[in-house]
Formats: sequence, structure tokens, C-alpha cells
Amino acid sequence: MADRFCKVLVLLFLFSLNGLAQRALPDTLTPVLNRPPQWVVKFAPLSLIDLDNTIQFGTERLLGRKHAIQAEFGYGWQALNLYPYRRDDYDDFEVWRGRLEWRRYSGRYRSNRRPHYATPPIGRYIAVETFFKQLTVLETTAVGRECLDGTCAYFQEGTFPMYRTVWGAHFKLGRQFVLSIPGENRLLLDFYMGLGFRTLSLFRFSNPANGNDNIVRSTGSVFGWDAGQAGSRLSGTLGIKLGYVL
Repeated sequence: MADRFCKVLVLLFLFSLNGLAQRALPDTLTPVLNRPPQWVVKFAPLSLIDLDNTIQFGTERLLGRKHAIQAEFGYGWQALNLYPYRRDDYDDFEVWRGRLEWRRYSGRYRSNRRPHYATPPIGRYIAVETFFKQLTVLETTAVGRECLDGTCAYFQEGTFPMYRTVWGAHFKLGRQFVLSIPGENRLLLDFYMGLGFRTLSLFRFSNPANGNDNIVRSTGSVFGWDAGQAGSRLSGTLGIKLGYVL
């Protein structure tokens, strides 16, 4: 069911993107800016429909003629989540996300009229990003106490804070368009896709006073992978961001 839903979502996303690209302006930002652009403020709309969804914003800082650095931060909470079974699985969960990216613009830009050169933040780019996500929940369960070599002296029942983290990196290809909205061409559409890896940790009980007290919890499967299994795996990324040039 999850695979079918994601495939339909990707197809709708690509069709929408194609329509936006056809309406993108083929010129640069110079008609509305009295100086070279330096900052782009961005919003990630697809983060709202992620399984661990967040409200996510970012900023891109242009460095010289071809380089830029982009940083993003996102936060989500239980009431924001769109999926009832996710809200039923956990109590008082929070999601924190962060991304840091370096990108290099090629300077080439092909419009529906003719290919020509463009000034960043417009045009094609390559990028390398690192990312982080942490899911924090309150879990009602039994926790082993005074554990040694897998054997615990006793178990305590109660509600305990638990966390799960994801680290990773992607190599990305992308393109940034100017949106053709009458009277305003500071609005941008940033489209990208990439491939890399991510490392997942198990849900673990957080108890700084005693590092030997811990529990682990499986979280089911995502695209055929056991999401409760710790370790590194192949990772892909595909998305859009809406930006405003300052």
C-alpha cells in the first residue's frame, strides 16, 4: 500500500513539475533587483506529507559567481502528522530535521525558447548534502534495569522517552527556475534528485544516568526494508522547494 501511494505521488509530482517548467521565465532576476542576489529563503512543501512530517524552511547563501551554501531546519509534532496510524503508534512524538548543502551552478539554462547562460541562483547545479533526523517519543513499556551482557536484574514498567536518529549524505542534480507570476519574478522553484546513503539507529531509551539501561523497538518496513533494523543503506532523494530571492 505504501509503495503504491508513493509511486502515485511521484507521478503527480513530475506532471506538476513539467507544467511549472513550461511556464518558467527564460530570463534572469535583473529586472527586479538593483544589485546581485545574495540570499534565497525557501520552503519545502513535500516535508508536510512525509511519514515523519515537519514544517521545513531553509536559506541559500550565494558565494561568488557559481557557488552557494544552503541550510535547512524542520520541526514536526504529533498533531501535525497526517497519518492516523502514526499518531496511534506513539505518544507526544517530535521530529527534528536538518540539512546542510554545498552546490555549484553550471551557468547553463535551457528554456523553451533557446539555451543560454544564467546567473545563480538560476540554472542547473550539482550539490552534496548531509542530513540529520531525530524522532523523539514517549513509550509506555518495560525497561530493563542494571543490565549486563544482555541480562537485566529487573524490569520497570512506565512511560519513558525514546529516540531514533538518521544520518546520511546525498549527491544531487538540480535546477532552479524563475516562476512566471505577473509582476513578480523573485519567486523560484528548486527541483532536485539525488542518490546516497543513510545510517539508521534503533529506538533507544534515553537514560544518561545509566548507559546499560536500554530497549529497542521495531518500526515496521519502508519500501521492503526493515525500518527497525539499524545500519547503513542506499538512499534516494527527490523534491522541490519554493524560494524567494532577497
